[in-house]
Amino acid sequence: MLRRFNDLAEAILARLLAVIFAAMICVVFAQVAARNVFKIPLIWTLDAAQLLFAWCIFIGAAVAFRRGSHYVVKLWHASGPARWILIVVPAIASAIVIYVLFWHGIAMSQIGLSRLSPALGISEFWFFLPIPLGGAFMALFLVEDLLGRWRA
Repeated sequence: MLRRFNDLAEAILARLLAVIFAAMICVVFAQVAARNVFKIPLIWTLDAAQLLFAWCIFIGAAVAFRRGSHYVVKLWHASGPARWILIVVPAIASAIVIYVLFWHGIAMSQIGLSRLSPALGISEFWFFLPIPLGGAFMALFLVEDLLGRWRA
């Protein structure tokens, strides 16, 4: 059940990530073209690119986490009793990072509620929201991974 939900979530996040990345490329292209070709500054593009970049980073990190390609360090082959060490230590480290992203990301998002982006005129909440959102998806993906390993 969780695996099917996470498969759907990953597929949606990957598509969203592609759209956001394409939008970021377009915004940066518009900024460079306006500045270098037309000699006019587009002030809003800096904040828009920063907003889209934040979404790319944290949604991309969640997708990479699910695929097991975010950070991989292999020191030795997982066999015998050492196998459990290679499951427990990374799971604890991941849980710590997820905790920081989720709970402190919520705190940052709440601070953003009271501030506006000067160039875009939107709440800075939207700049910080991908932090706890990415952490929440990472938590779901970690639970799925640990349940799969536990059953194996």
